[in-house]
Amino acid sequence: MKATGFSRVSKNLIIAEVEKELKDRKIFFVVQHGRTPASSMDKLRAKLRASRSRYVAIKQSLGKIALEKALMKTLSERLKGTCGFVFAGGDPAPPSKTLVDFARENQEFKIEAGFMNGSVLTADQIKVLASLPPREVLLARVLGGMQAPVSKFVGVLSGTVRKIVTVIDAIAKKKVRH
Repeated sequence: MKATGFSRVSKNLIIAEVEKELKDRKIFFVVQHGRTPASSMDKLRAKLRASRSRYVAIKQSLGKIALEKALMKTLSERLKGTCGFVFAGGDPAPPSKTLVDFARENQEFKIEAGFMNGSVLTADQIKVLASLPPREVLLARVLGGMQAPVSKFVGVLSGTVRKIVTVIDAIAKKKVRH
């Protein structure tokens, strides 16, 4: 008789590893990859690695058990068919953008849900997240916004001082002539 599937020990190891990742990571996404070709999935993995993220394909039943053990039952209900997790490493914008772009190019690939800092994200919220610029750009914009009023204030003060100096200089030149 031919043995098929994973042994109980292998399944328990997989569940434990995924459960640990789910608890340790503050940001991850649940996807359904359907019949997406393996070559396309390899390209997705490479793009995700560039943003310090990784894709893990998992059997639906094992993924549900891991999510339930990690106390994320609402997400376990969203696992359907051939699925996987994308564990983000740091900034959530780059991996979400990669996933949204990949889903646009591959009809079989669907973003089911996400999890960020204790909140479940819908596919639409992930699309909004993907449209955000990277963290560094946002920080630069905030810093620029904070710096602008100070720069304008300094400009106003220097303009006033410049006018006073011009007036005093004009008075001094006038007194020298007389």
